Amino acid sequence: MSLSNVYERHQLLIKRVVRSVFFITAAWGVIWSAQFFISGNYYYRVNNQLEAWQNNPERATASKVSDAITKIDSAISMFPNNALYYQMRGQLYEWQAFVSKSTAESAVENAAEKEKINSLKLAFSNYQHSLLLRPLWPASWIGLASVKWKRNEVDDAFYQYMNKAIQVGPQDAIVHKFIVEYGLANYAARSPEYIKVIQPLKHHMKLGLINPHSRDAIVQSIVSYNAEEPACRWMRLAAYPVRKRIPNCITYK
Repeated sequence: MSLSNVYERHQLLIKRVVRSVFFITAAWGVIWSAQFFISGNYYYRVNNQLEAWQNNPERATASKVSDAITKIDSAISMFPNNALYYQMRGQLYEWQAFVSKSTAESAVENAAEKEKINSLKLAFSNYQHSLLLRPLWPASWIGLASVKWKRNEVDDAFYQYMNKAIQVGPQDAIVHKFIVEYGLANYAARSPEYIKVIQPLKHHMKLGLINPHSRDAIVQSIVSYNAEEPACRWMRLAAYPVRKRIPNCITYK
């Protein structure tokens, strides 16, 4: 075989390899793009549901929550290192615990309670996984505190999670909403824990009423706990735009 023939065969082989690499890379890119589109679609659909349930908890049902978990499971299977997906799945398991509790009847109360406990364990695990991937995410730290509260485990670890959320997300809407909800719940129950949270409650109520992403939820919490009078008193030194958002706080006489 002549040297020129060897050279030609060598060049042909290189072209085939380059062509194969190109098509494999292109195919991988198409697959990745398709997965990104599908997982993103699942994320936004589930996120819209979570926002709807937050505003109207009665709209959350066992079947809707289960369907949402299936969607986010698929998103995680495509992108297993996405911290946001695990944080979202943690929220869904919290909602699964909520619907288990709300639909419990005496005949199946024990089974429903076991399902609730298991759902909260799964929520906690997902928040932990999210933090392994993204340690400075306040929503996941709040998620850990939320699960501890729902399991009646308000201990040192609970306050560590809550304080960590404050540290990494001092202006985050989810931090304002959780601390105000927790603080007002303890105020209404005349719980000794109220003393531990009164200062963060006042601080984050003020910030939450300023933040457009949390102000409606803060007002809703104030009204649901019939706390308009103390909230107005706590905000007496706040600016007028803050105080006016509290029902019956600003009067014109």
